[in-house]
This record gives sequence, C-alpha cells and structure tokens, in this order.
Amino acid sequence: MKFKGEAATTNVTSEVFLEHKRKKTWIDKKSGGHCFMLYPRSLYITWNSHPYWTWNCFKETSDDNIEVAKLLAVCWLDVRGKFKISDLSPGIVYELVYDVKLTKGASGWELPVTLRLSLPSGEVRDRQVSLLEKTRGKWIELNVGNSLTQSGETREVCFDIYQHEGHWKTGLIIRGAILRPKDHSTP
Repeated sequence: MKFKGEAATTNVTSEVFLEHKRKKTWIDKKSGGHCFMLYPRSLYITWNSHPYWTWNCFKETSDDNIEVAKLLAVCWLDVRGKFKISDLSPGIVYELVYDVKLTKGASGWELPVTLRLSLPSGEVRDRQVSLLEKTRGKWIELNVGNSLTQSGETREVCFDIYQHEGHWKTGLIIRGAILRPKDHSTP
C-alpha cells in the first residue's frame, strides 16, 4: 500500500525501518531530501490503551506489518510528536502531515480539530480543520504546516492534533505522521 504523496519505487531510494518499525526513512529523488514516516508507536497518544484505542496491524507496501492506532472513543483527543531537525536535509521546505482515516461509522467530529506546529524558534502555528465532511474509509492527509530547515539546527520540531471539547469522538485511525519535502516526488 503506497502512502498518498509517497514516491513510487523509481522516485525514491530504499525505504528503511528504524526503531523497531516505529519510523521509516527514504530519500526523495526530486529534492534529495530525507523523508520520514513516524508510526503511531513513536507518537504520544493520550489515553492510548483499551477501552479508548486499539492497535491493529496492516500490511504496508512490503511484507512488513505496521501498527496503526484506532480510536474507539475519547472526549479528549490529543496526539503529539516531535522530531530532531538535524535528521532532516538543510535548506529544504518540509511539510508535516498526519496520515489518517475516518471509519464509515466515525462520529463526534462536529467541531474542528486543531493542528499545531511548534518550531525550534519558538513560533507556534495553529490551524483548524473540520473532519466532519472528510471522506470516510479512505486515507487522507491533514497538513499540519510547512517549515524551512536550517543547517546546524539541533532542536526539535513538535506537532500535535487535538480536540479537547467535552463530547465523545470515535472512528479515527492514525497511520502516522510524515515529514517530507514540500515539493516531493509523486508516483
């Protein structure tokens, strides 16, 4: 299964799994930039155990099984991640997206989710996205934001998807977060 926006085999170098399949890396041939997929086990998910979330495996492009996190029911959605800027290629504008799916029976998404990008400079960028009208049953990308990487940067970029309103939400599946050059190769 190819990730939307992930380059076909002819446009990327070999994909390598890191940290016991918690991350994957590849090189985008168009930009030469390092790309990363952070799977749910490398993210901080509030209330990440049963009865709030389940962890299921699916087959990726290879024969490797990858875990996804499926929301059963929470009223406090909070998924966070962080990444060292020094692992990215300098001088490239990167985009960060959450790769998610809403099940056919997903509910409780009347209010928008907030996507937050916290940069090493201290700048915080928030944007709200409504999931109510998003396609059900298909993987979609939620763009958290873009950032230019600087040579010699050693700090981290942090990213969140959250919705803290007091009503219950169900049916969100998180495949992970993708960091890739904004003008990446396409299949």
